[in-house]
Amino acid sequence: MKLGLILLAAGHGTRFGGPKQLVAVDAQGACIPERSIRDAANAGFDCAVLVVRPEHLGMWEAKNWPIPVYFVVQESANGTGHALRLGMLRALDLGCEAWAVGNGDDYYGSLWQSAKPYAERGWIGALAYPLSAVCSPHGPVNRALLDRSDNGLLTGIIEREGLTRADIDILGNPLVSMNAWLFNSDTLQWWPSGGTDSGEFGIPDAVRAGIAHGIPLRVDALGREWIGMTFAADQAHVWAYFERT
Repeated sequence: MKLGLILLAAGHGTRFGGPKQLVAVDAQGACIPERSIRDAANAGFDCAVLVVRPEHLGMWEAKNWPIPVYFVVQESANGTGHALRLGMLRALDLGCEAWAVGNGDDYYGSLWQSAKPYAERGWIGALAYPLSAVCSPHGPVNRALLDRSDNGLLTGIIEREGLTRADIDILGNPLVSMNAWLFNSDTLQWWPSGGTDSGEFGIPDAVRAGIAHGIPLRVDALGREWIGMTFAADQAHVWAYFERT
């Protein structure tokens, strides 16, 4: 089975103050997508697809990659659901039968290594994290809270803004999506082709459409370690992490 990694790297980084997906996070000058794709290569992934902004395409193409990396340009800010659809279409065109999904500005540790056997079994759904693992000490964050049934199926996804560490106990440390998912070639049969009234739709919107269609999406608390940059102040913490590892 040909397995790909799709990274969404077309965000504007408004709270960070720029394109954080391109910021160096180690002494070698690597950015988070480079570290993530290196991990995916070590886990046995065959290729990667990066969804990028048009003005950054040349910078991505100039990098050296450990596995074949292909690029899709998201011309306008139509949301993560639209960006992922572009990436999935490219992955399908490349012959991938399944793919993992992540953000270009989030580092997921050993998640891709752990997720590979799930993909090989045809498992699709959310690779979830507890809220306690994905808060920033430098300000509030937006997270998508996941509801699951007793048999582990996704029953709902609710986006919450302005979450802080104080909300961990208040909400009971729920499982959340960090846009880490596993999907396969059948996903495009039900994934919406476009937007909302604002012209933008996110992955949670698309996933809710799948739930409404009776698609059995699973939830597994597979996420253990997460490093991300929401605010500029997070960069020092991320740099220190990669200096230790």
